[in-house]
Amino acid sequence: MIPRFLLVTGTDTGVGKTIATAALAAALTAVGRRVIMCKPIQTGHIRADDPAREQLESDYCDVVTEPDAEAVARLTGIYTFTNATLRLSMAPVPAAKAEWDGFKSADDKSADAKSADPWPADPESVDDESAGAVRPVPDFSGADRVSNLPSAAEHVDFIRTALARTDADHVLVEGSGGVLVDFGGLTLADIAAGLSEGENSVGAAIVVRSRLGTLNHTALTAEALERRRVSTTGIIIGSWPEKASPVDRDNWAALSAMAPVLGAIPAGVGDRLDRNEFTARAPGWLRLS
Repeated sequence: MIPRFLLVTGTDTGVGKTIATAALAAALTAVGRRVIMCKPIQTGHIRADDPAREQLESDYCDVVTEPDAEAVARLTGIYTFTNATLRLSMAPVPAAKAEWDGFKSADDKSADAKSADPWPADPESVDDESAGAVRPVPDFSGADRVSNLPSAAEHVDFIRTALARTDADHVLVEGSGGVLVDFGGLTLADIAAGLSEGENSVGAAIVVRSRLGTLNHTALTAEALERRRVSTTGIIIGSWPEKASPVDRDNWAALSAMAPVLGAIPAGVGDRLDRNEFTARAPGWLRLS
């Protein structure tokens, strides 16, 4: 059973959390559930018209051309929301420090913020224009920049407001990297604690690799969640190769001994499929009941 608030975390960065989040949304929508996605912090997104884009792309790898929330909206059509966006493809705390120490002038504190009302006026009408709303990036111009990253309470309030405005049945909360990534003195697990409404109201989907090494990484992530009183709803293999090796298949079996394996996302579908194809096929990739 999928809880009201489902954290989507991973064993590493680049394991396929965003496409797995989209697949979860499509599968839940297919059975009549109303779903939204919230991203507490997006890093590594540089707008096409950013004057520092060329310099940043030369200095940093893994630049995001499409923010995670917008990718989910593109593939599924659901409402998606991002609480704060940072340009540098680093963990949130060093990204915030580097951004405001080296790349922003006093007159350019919100150059990368998308000016948009993050709350939909009509939750019955979702389209490319209304999906993927982004809240303006916080002002880090004070002496202690990192303390101005959103607090756990502010993230929780943001997510609950999105839930109230859309009357959703489920909120998919996609993290940044793994579950213990520092969001500025807090982690995704702290946000989960604030969202909890009692037993089984919050859970986590762990997105993993199928290759060698995944068993240890997955066990560590599940243990970290358990110690913070967040139950593992299931495991999703984020990129299943077209020609699976014996190691891939054996790891799937071993992962199922740790937690239910909800399914596997075929490699590359986020780029190959349009919305109609993605939403038609996604329910077949995952077993949610």
